[in-house]
Amino acid sequence: MHAGDTILSYADTDALVSATAAALRARGCAGRFIGLCAPNCLEFVVGYFAILRAGGMVVPINPKLGADEIVYIAGDAHLHSILHPPTIALLDAAATSLVTAAPLDLHITPVPAALQGSAPTFPHNLAAIAVCIYTSGTTGRPKGALLTHAALLHNARICALGLQSRTGAECFVTVLPLFHAFAASACMLHALWCASRILLIEQFQPHDVLRQMARANATVFLGVPAMYAVFAQLDALPVIPSWRLCIAGGAPLPAPVSEAFTAKFSMPIYEGDGPTECGPATSINPLGGAIKIGTIGLPLPGVEMRIVDDALQTLPDNTVGEIAVRSPSNFTGYLNQPAETAHTLVNGWVRTGDVGTRDQDGYFSIIDRTKDMLIVGGLNVYSREVEEYVCRHPAVQEVAVVGVPDELRGEVPAAFVVPRAGATLTLAELKRFLRGKLALYKIPRQLHLCEALPRNTTGKVLKTALRASLH
Repeated sequence: MHAGDTILSYADTDALVSATAAALRARGCAGRFIGLCAPNCLEFVVGYFAILRAGGMVVPINPKLGADEIVYIAGDAHLHSILHPPTIALLDAAATSLVTAAPLDLHITPVPAALQGSAPTFPHNLAAIAVCIYTSGTTGRPKGALLTHAALLHNARICALGLQSRTGAECFVTVLPLFHAFAASACMLHALWCASRILLIEQFQPHDVLRQMARANATVFLGVPAMYAVFAQLDALPVIPSWRLCIAGGAPLPAPVSEAFTAKFSMPIYEGDGPTECGPATSINPLGGAIKIGTIGLPLPGVEMRIVDDALQTLPDNTVGEIAVRSPSNFTGYLNQPAETAHTLVNGWVRTGDVGTRDQDGYFSIIDRTKDMLIVGGLNVYSREVEEYVCRHPAVQEVAVVGVPDELRGEVPAAFVVPRAGATLTLAELKRFLRGKLALYKIPRQLHLCEALPRNTTGKVLKTALRASLH
């Protein structure tokens, strides 16, 4: 494990995990939900496995959350305590040192009873639960997705199969936040499964990331599309002979970003997908097979995917519907939310909320989120389709399309655009560019230029914030 100038072997890490687990057991943490609030650092990795070794259940917490958000999670999960580095202060409560053994400095904050809220309705069997990961909450209050030890192990195994990972020979760049399911599974647990290394990086500073990759002989970079877009604009690139693979997920990968990155780095990006509720990895464009830009590829080994209608009936190929997933990695339900669980998890299938298609070769594509689809004059408009065409304009660096109310049509598309440096764009010019490429009712009726799109910590654009900005 590489973190800055520190390198820990598996034996070193195991010793720190054991010491921390012993301290947690002494504090009565077995069988309890324990928060873990840390950036990508040694404390996160050691704390994660120590909680599990002590018989607790991990609740990863984004260290950038506000106090009210942390209080909500503490009450919803009925947290016993929260582990964190000493640089993070939580809940206005007194933190004490749990383990201080160079290079680790891990503190623990007990959750005051007054902040825990009413006792939640826990599932009957918690013995199998390993983590409770709160979803990003782009459409409302975050929900705690419960994943078992078996689900996490299965997801790590299929990540290794899908990426053709070489036992003992990989180094996974971990700049995606570990409190999110993507990095926790595809980087940290994946590395453990194939006895390989991880390179922990707290912040995405592109030149620094590449320098650290060169120094650590990194082999696999996993990132969101926005990271690849930044990489594609860099100059004076370091040589990284060990770098063999690029994986994208967490958000749709625009074709122009994929093409620009490949042209600069002579390396393709393999796009995949998977919601938290599925462990999360579900699919990827196959290594050694055909890469279909704009698709999330084929299901990983042991994963079943299909396109369904509202009644969960399978639809024919090339028909738009909702993507449903059945996998040993699927979650067991949402904490304290039986109605949401019953809606999302049906007969072993997870309704992902993604609108998509399956082509004749079995490749899946995500067209939109069900909540992001527009209905213009009774006709479905998929925001991602409009975004793909707007992205082709030479003045556009990034775009997000949302629906805005319209008295005549119900709603119409509005485009939020981050222009390229020095470029300008008007609505009239954008309409001229799109005319003949898109149906007229799909062309944005509003254009809003902005310096950056609002995103959550995993790179997803917060379309709720964009919609709210129009009111």
